[in-house]
Formats: sequence, structure tokens, C-alpha cells
Amino acid sequence: MGVTEDINWLKDDEDGVGKVFMLIANRGGAKLRELRELFGTADWWPVKNHLRALTDRNLVIGVEGIYKLTENGRRVFEGFKAMEYVEPV
Repeated sequence: MGVTEDINWLKDDEDGVGKVFMLIANRGGAKLRELRELFGTADWWPVKNHLRALTDRNLVIGVEGIYKLTENGRRVFEGFKAMEYVEPV
């Protein structure tokens, strides 16, 4: 997938996978428990599903319990910033 396709995919689900992606991107990485709390749900499965989808698309990677952006994920995040969908960090 290209950056544009990934951005559109994330925008199509802003309250789900897009929200989890932005939480990770804005924080520079996050643990599962932290993501669940920030996501605002008592259940684990929605966050785990979103993380699996992001991992399958090679946008995030889990290393030692911390989820971070991959190189592809950073390019997508930079694309968001360039398109002014997020405030500059």
C-alpha cells in the first residue's frame, strides 16, 4: 500500500484504527494498557483488533510490549501532517 491509500484507510475509520494510529504517533509509542485507557474502552478486543490491522499493514510494530510506528507508519504520519489533518508536533 502507498501512503495515500494508508491515509485514506485511516481516515475511513477515524474513531477506530485511525484513532489508535494517532495515539501511537502523537505519543511516539504506547503500551497496550495505555492505548486501551486512551481509547476509552473497558474491553481489550477493539484495541487489539485495531493494532492487528495496523501491524498487518506494516504501520506499527510491537517491540517489548510497546507499539511504535514503523518507517511506513512514519511516512503516513508525515503525510497527515503535510496534508494538515493533524496539528504539527
